[in-house]
Amino acid sequence: MKSYVYLIILSLLWGSSFLWTKELLAVFAPPTIVFFRCLFGLVVLVPFLFLKKNRIKLEIRPFFLFVLALAAAIPWNIMAFSLQGLDTGLTGILNATTPLFALLFSIIILKAKPLWNQTASLIIGFVAVTILMIFSGQATGSQFSIFHALLMFAVTMCYALNSIWVKKYYTNIPAVLLGFWTLLISAVINGIMSIIIEPQAFIHIGSWEIFLSLLVLGCLSSGLGYVIFYQIVSTGGPLLALMVTFIVPFITIALGIFFLQEPFHLGIAIGLPLMIVSLFIMNIDFFKKRKNIQ
Repeated sequence: MKSYVYLIILSLLWGSSFLWTKELLAVFAPPTIVFFRCLFGLVVLVPFLFLKKNRIKLEIRPFFLFVLALAAAIPWNIMAFSLQGLDTGLTGILNATTPLFALLFSIIILKAKPLWNQTASLIIGFVAVTILMIFSGQATGSQFSIFHALLMFAVTMCYALNSIWVKKYYTNIPAVLLGFWTLLISAVINGIMSIIIEPQAFIHIGSWEIFLSLLVLGCLSSGLGYVIFYQIVSTGGPLLALMVTFIVPFITIALGIFFLQEPFHLGIAIGLPLMIVSLFIMNIDFFKKRKNIQ
């Protein structure tokens, strides 16, 4: 039961990250948002580093830094730029294409042979995205730009490449330690950019509304989110953790409608269910195994 509670909390935290980022764009440039997000997240993760199992020696090489940069430093920046031209609900749905790109890159990079369900998943996912983009561009009151949608695909490609290379090369590193280095690298890169672009950015943290947004986005969504996700993986298994991918789009759509007055249009009504079906078909073998275990 605890694992399902963690799942709901994590879905709310990760689903709300698009909303908080969208709100902060009115005050900060994307690199500054990412910098503060990572800085606040590190505050939460640092105590977990003192756990004995996380104390291992790391060889910090350029490729390692690049792979972890693909998890936050690069995609979070691009996502912030993407949100300047997209509704948060649509952004959340496009974010769910990460497993599709992970499958595609597995075929290209790892030379994996796709199964029938994986091929079907890619086709359905492509149809879902096409419908979403067509109707989003026509919907009244919807904020949509092809360019910003393509930026969101760049975000999910980064996530997909990160997951593939981490699984291939860095599975021996404790998850919390990976999370710490991910946020640290992102904080350093975006901190330098922020100082150049917005040297007076720290002044705005004095505002309670901005501080609260950064607290949720950084400490809770990014820092605590990593801890909760890895807790779900360890107690409920990767299948349960995978359910976050299914739930987050619904959270982003609901928050966008209620807090940002974003429209619920036909593209979402058709595209979201198709995307969920695509993800389900892709992981149908996992669900079968889960059913057999029970």
